[in-house]
Order: sequence, then structure tokens, then C-alpha cells
Amino acid sequence: MRKPPIACLIVLLSCCLLAACEKSNGWKEYKYRDDGYAISAPSKPLLRPQIPDEPDSRTYGINYGNRTEILFGLGNVGAWENLPAKERLQRMEDLTLQGTSSKLISDKEISLDGNPGLEYEIEGASSHSRSRFYIVDGKLLAVQSYAPVDAPFAADTDRIFDSLHLLNSKR
Repeated sequence: MRKPPIACLIVLLSCCLLAACEKSNGWKEYKYRDDGYAISAPSKPLLRPQIPDEPDSRTYGINYGNRTEILFGLGNVGAWENLPAKERLQRMEDLTLQGTSSKLISDKEISLDGNPGLEYEIEGASSHSRSRFYIVDGKLLAVQSYAPVDAPFAADTDRIFDSLHLLNSKR
């Protein structure tokens, strides 16, 4: 027996609505227009206290408890502004490891809308982190996930990392 067209339309619309609800699960896109980027997250990221030596930088975070969090923000590259972008990124990685007993687990070159980037994972004695750094218009754009060494990263890490995009780009 053939279903009437209106019944098919109702079923189709219901499926679309259900899929849209399941896809968002409370997630929302947060736009940081002054910094030129947006990121999606399951809750509103909170602005972190500003670093006194870096008045132009802003960092936001989502705390998952048990020392597990995701941070992101934009800042200056400081004394390295005259270096090529790839070298600045490598120095960020080197600086993160310098003077610690942490070890580099992996690193790879990445990009964001044509802007060079570097992703790396580091493990220390008490925590591990995954970071993505990009050089965008001479600034450093970063997203990082931290967790205790014996715990996984927040389940949202990949989704948040992959949602980062520039507002002036065509997505």
C-alpha cells in the first residue's frame, strides 16, 4: 500500500528534526569576532585571567573536571615575529619541552585555511597534552587539550579541535 504524500513529508521532516537535535546535543558555535575565529563547544568557554605580560592575548577554557580541560585562544608571537611561520611554530614546540622531563609523542604539520600550523602531543610525568598552533595574520592561534597522564583527553577534544575556523574564511 502506498503512503499518501503528506505522510511521507511528515516522516521526512520528523527525521530531519531528530537528526538536527541529535547533531547539536547542546553544542553551539561561539564566535570571537575581535580575534577572527569561531569554535563549537558543548558549553560556553570561560575567559581565563589575562597574562600580565601579554595584554593582547585572550585564552578561553572548558573544564571537564579531574584536571582535564580544553583551552584555546589568540596571542602574540613576541620576539619571534620576524621569523618564518614554520620556524615560529617549531620554537613553540621546543619551548614547551624545554627544561621539562616531558617527551614528544608525535608532531605533524597542519594548516587552517592556508595558514601554517603544527600539531603535537606531549607526555609529562603527571599530564599529557595535545596542541594545535597556527600562525594567522602574524598572531598565534592555539587550541590545546590537557588531561592527567593516566586519563584520556576529553571526549570532545577532536570535535572541538576540528570545529575551529576563521571567520573571514569560506567554510
